[in-house]
Amino acid sequence: MTVLEAVKAMGVVGAGGGGFPTHVKLSRPVEVVIANGAECEPLLGNDKLVMEEEAETVVAGLCLAMEATGARKGVIALKGRGSPAEEALRKASQGKEGLSIFSLGDYYPAGDEFLLVREVTGRIVPEGGIPPSVGVVVLNVETLRNIARAVEGKPVIERTLTCQGEVRRPSVLRVRVGTPFEKVLEYCGGATVDDFVLLVGGPMMGSVTTDLKAPVTKTTSGLFVLPRDHVLVQKKTLPLPFIIRQSKTACCQCTYCTEFCPRYLLGHDLAPHKIMRQIALGLDMPPEVIERAVLCSECGLCEIACPMELSPRLVNRAIKEQFLRMQYRPVFPQRALQTRVDFPYRKVPILRVKGRIRVEEYEKRPLFRMREVPPPERVELLLKQHAGAPAQAVVRVGDMVQEGDLVGEAGQEVSARVHASIGGRVVFVDDERVVIEAR
Repeated sequence: MTVLEAVKAMGVVGAGGGGFPTHVKLSRPVEVVIANGAECEPLLGNDKLVMEEEAETVVAGLCLAMEATGARKGVIALKGRGSPAEEALRKASQGKEGLSIFSLGDYYPAGDEFLLVREVTGRIVPEGGIPPSVGVVVLNVETLRNIARAVEGKPVIERTLTCQGEVRRPSVLRVRVGTPFEKVLEYCGGATVDDFVLLVGGPMMGSVTTDLKAPVTKTTSGLFVLPRDHVLVQKKTLPLPFIIRQSKTACCQCTYCTEFCPRYLLGHDLAPHKIMRQIALGLDMPPEVIERAVLCSECGLCEIACPMELSPRLVNRAIKEQFLRMQYRPVFPQRALQTRVDFPYRKVPILRVKGRIRVEEYEKRPLFRMREVPPPERVELLLKQHAGAPAQAVVRVGDMVQEGDLVGEAGQEVSARVHASIGGRVVFVDDERVVIEAR
């Protein structure tokens, strides 16, 4: 079995948040593979501990990714020169041909794929393009760990995540895919406030939920417990009509959102302040301004920069969702790109970001080190934990499964397999999920 076949068979997807099926990423020849260890989001600690605790496995995965793509160069990009993670990776990569370490600055969003490609290789991904179009593939360090395990015949049935915020024991945990959020909170001693919500993912790009029975997926990098009245929760739950009314009233066209936009600084023709202007005036012309919203990575720096606390990010997301419903995909002219002249000077320190979103108090509490937790008695395995088409269930109610058995088969389109994270009896199956109870 080739590396590509093993990765597909074991259900490996991007663990950094996007969830793109990794066998598709590895199917194109590239010159450089970048291991993304930047831990882009504030307060996350899982990638750092994966690199410290399993450096040899991460390096093995990087070598396998290079083999699959024909890349002659592998670069591990991470923050913290001289950190324990960097030392562990340097030791693990000694004697491996073509491997090197790249130290990133402590700014946000250093882990963005496009920025990583520019920082490490000097190349700029074109508008509407992806890193392989410039001969590079970027893989999260946990994805690389999963690639190495896939070659050993081990499917993706667990996830390393950070549980932070208003919990008694902030921790980095390794839990089974399908574990309910409430169980993760239980592992961390429970919430310290009564009226709380969960921020799934990271503080900047994560989404708000109150559903404690929702399951951990292959892409769940973090769970943040926040008071319901926290500024982040308020911002992320604003209805779109209210955001538009805000922009009509308060947007002063200062252009800060554009000046700090990472895509704009890379040379892309994305100008959030112009999009806000057109939306506020109710105009859909000129179309090229609105179309550029699809270039937005939704990193949220525009919200940090805005002195009026508006959200160009959420406006851009709404435009992208409308284009998706219309099945409309803008095409951008291919042109040579250069970074803006102030690119080196607009990198926002992560400390400043934490202050702006008011989460710095949580950083003062130490994270408990990575620890395995006991498998839950019940898991809910979503058949769509990845970008692309959902997997198709291959089990029925009443079937007995063993840990690691296939329960969802990838379709012919871009998709990924799903495997049982515990052994037991299948108690529910539909087009969206498979539920297993331990027996």
